[in-house]
Amino acid sequence: MKIEFKKIKQNNPLLIAETACGHNGDIKKLIKLINIAKNSGIKAIKFQIFKLDERSVPNSKEEKIFKNLTLSESEWKKAVNWAHKKKLFVFADIFGLDSLNLAEKIKVDGYKIHSEDALNHTFIEKVLSKNKITIIGIGGSYRSELISLVNNLVNKSLNNKIILMAGFQVFPTPLKSHSISEIIDLKDKYSKFNFKIGFSDHMQGGSEESFLLPILALSSGAEVIEKHFTINRKLKLIDYYSSLNPNELKIFNIKLKNYLNLFKPIGDLSTDELKYRNMFKKFITTKVNKKKGDLIKENEIEFKKNKKEGQSLTFNQIKGKKLKQDLNAGSPLKLKYFEQKVGAIIVARMTSNRLPGKSLKKIGNRESIALLIDRIKKIKRCDEIILATSTDVSDDLLASISKRENIKCYRGSLENVALRYYEAAKEYSLDQVLRITGDAILCDVVMLDKAIEHHLNNANDVTFIKNMPYGTAKEVFSYRTIKTISNYSKINKNTEYLEWFLENGRNFKVGYIKSNYKFKKNIRLTLDFEEDLIQLNKIFNDLKHLDHIKIQDVINYLNKNPKVIKINSHLIPKFKKIEKNTELNI
Repeated sequence: MKIEFKKIKQNNPLLIAETACGHNGDIKKLIKLINIAKNSGIKAIKFQIFKLDERSVPNSKEEKIFKNLTLSESEWKKAVNWAHKKKLFVFADIFGLDSLNLAEKIKVDGYKIHSEDALNHTFIEKVLSKNKITIIGIGGSYRSELISLVNNLVNKSLNNKIILMAGFQVFPTPLKSHSISEIIDLKDKYSKFNFKIGFSDHMQGGSEESFLLPILALSSGAEVIEKHFTINRKLKLIDYYSSLNPNELKIFNIKLKNYLNLFKPIGDLSTDELKYRNMFKKFITTKVNKKKGDLIKENEIEFKKNKKEGQSLTFNQIKGKKLKQDLNAGSPLKLKYFEQKVGAIIVARMTSNRLPGKSLKKIGNRESIALLIDRIKKIKRCDEIILATSTDVSDDLLASISKRENIKCYRGSLENVALRYYEAAKEYSLDQVLRITGDAILCDVVMLDKAIEHHLNNANDVTFIKNMPYGTAKEVFSYRTIKTISNYSKINKNTEYLEWFLENGRNFKVGYIKSNYKFKKNIRLTLDFEEDLIQLNKIFNDLKHLDHIKIQDVINYLNKNPKVIKINSHLIPKFKKIEKNTELNI
């Protein structure tokens, strides 16, 4: 059984079935425990492998106890082999170099360093040198000790596969001794260093709390749960107080999986939420008859249920906007009924990392940015074209081109592209924005017009075009959407990739239109590398008039000329898919 450390997450937690010393020193009982874990649907099991002198001092009470719990090397090997045959991932509790060497010899898959060794940095480093997933128990540790450990591991780059395991070694642990807040705090402070956070509970076996507490830990940020189990609590084998019996372990695993859906990443509104919207949401309507050219006052509207025709508009979205048609009292108000200023904002700068000065690179006898402007001018539903560049002196030439091409220009932040979009839209009083990047030389004018229509008809926050060759699909978004992103986004880097922020059906009302184009998936039509420039010049030379050529014509040409596709098809987009869990701090 293989477990990938990076895939251990809150919504995909690792449940470890802990045998502890529940075998009572009997290999047959340990084999039985392995079978129980397998039958419960659990993927990982943990043994406590130790040498006698690692756990006790001579002639002590503990020595007598642990002596009866010790298995031979051959017995441990038999247990590990059997667990592997059952496709279980095997963790081993180790308590010193002797047990580490034994565990390596019998080929366990991962380790747990008991909290009693949390101060032994040398030993911990030795274990981590084996490059296996390693749990470090931190129960009973002062935070100063934990900070010292973490700093040491991070400074030595030894923090790649570590689980920090919270929990108490009291059998059974009273509920009052636990602190879910600790999980929250550990997650907040140490997950950024690539540590996973785990929780090991030793609640009274079979109690309500023994089921509930791990789920509370998961909800607080834990990604690993360690659970003791036994053959039968009535047998009163070692550690039975805090152990689940076989049926309880199976039920616990099922319950855990049922709850995991609650920890999924933030995504679109669920089917049930959408159903609720359709049944109960009220939508804005006019209380009085209105004529074309009228403004609607706030005292002239009301909110009513209207399942078929309502749109999710607020009064602020229509405030000060003239009507484009007559409306009768009781009519639902739609965005398309009002005048909307639609502007195309082209963002460009000269300091591209991959192809510096690409906006002025010649395709045929025209600068690439000039060809793009020519193309955007053919969008029928576009009221304004703005070239949004930076205030850096390197972009003075771009500003002069905007003047030459008779379009507007806005100069703003060099690095924060989202802010530049917002400020340009605000400067020119746009209601809706076409997001056009300076490398989109062959953006699809026809589909953009269709996207604008769909966007206004449905009062979307953002509208995407699907099924397009890479580099030809752009978006339409509302002014308030880009304002939200620019003002409140937690993510400050890569702001030119607005899909990161926009395509999330919980944050925004997202709409889609889909083209009917049929094309090879490795077609790349953008200007970001030297190979892209070579390809675009080839297309221009063969087809001419790149400023108004139809995408379908380009697709047909490329389908007949696969060598032209290969010029740049090896170049991989920086972001292949949308990050669904983008958070907005609103």
